[in-house]
Amino acid sequence: MSEFKNQTIDISTLPKFEETSLNPLQKNYFKVMLIQFGIVYSILLIGIIALYFISIEEQIQDKIIYFVIGWLVLLILNFLYLKISFAKKGFALREHDVIFKSGVISETTTIVTNNRVQHVALHQGMLSRIFGLASIELFTAGGSSSDLKINGLLLEDAKKIKESVSLKINEIASEIIEENPIGENQIQIIDVNNSKEESDEI
Repeated sequence: MSEFKNQTIDISTLPKFEETSLNPLQKNYFKVMLIQFGIVYSILLIGIIALYFISIEEQIQDKIIYFVIGWLVLLILNFLYLKISFAKKGFALREHDVIFKSGVISETTTIVTNNRVQHVALHQGMLSRIFGLASIELFTAGGSSSDLKINGLLLEDAKKIKESVSLKINEIASEIIEENPIGENQIQIIDVNNSKEESDEI
């Protein structure tokens, strides 16, 4: 029996994920975000206009200008936030994991290792189809929701990422079976290369 070892690791020698060069999202995805943004604020404006004509109270009609000013301020602030948040997002596909960074006020970097991924899904909403875009979702054990979702990818790039991660999943599962032949019947390799989930998200 080999001697148990538990040596201390010098933290300074560990690789830094911050040094990884991240890929930006496709510029067309910003157009998708703007369209969604425009739909929401158009509905709000229609609601304000409808309130003006429907309301029978003169006080509300007199103050409708303040609603419009508030709508305009929110429109400008949210547009600036949308633009900055889009520029801050980036992703990288590495040999053993996938990285995604986002955030404006506080940056969040999510790293999902391939050996934890159990399922990978490709999604295309209505607007994404128009612009030839797609999103990738990575699911790990222990949850029904995805641990990582990357929007704004070219459809071809999304397919390549999906295929790459799927192959890694199958390779890891195959290695487990080879190392544990007794439990082979308890391990099921799911070929996720051909599994494609589509949503009707705008």
